[in-house]
Amino acid sequence: MIKILCLTFLGIATCQAQLTIQTQNRIADAIYRVEGGPKAKKPYGILSVNVKTELEARKICINTINNNFKRWNKQSAQSNFLDFLANRYCPPGVDPVGNRNWKRNIKSILGASKCAELTHKQKHKG
Repeated sequence: MIKILCLTFLGIATCQAQLTIQTQNRIADAIYRVEGGPKAKKPYGILSVNVKTELEARKICINTINNNFKRWNKQSAQSNFLDFLANRYCPPGVDPVGNRNWKRNIKSILGASKCAELTHKQKHKG
């Protein structure tokens, strides 16, 4: 059985094992806004390490997006990548209200209600 990721996001449909640069940047831009934008004390919500610049925080954010996309690809419990990412970025066990808000806000910013979301890989016989 071959596992194929079918990604439909922001109007672009493709089968791929990683996110495009454009999609990485769109998600990072949304995270920046969700985490407080220019008024944030911790840009991009980066708490795991001390960052000196906003650019450094963005690089860590994009690494987080990519690493979690790989993890999401390997598991099968959640069908939506943004929910998976939210559960790592703002864990529901630590902040259940924040987690719900984070999910709602990032989907709103990315326009998830108007376009297809990142959905889980489909299993195909082949």
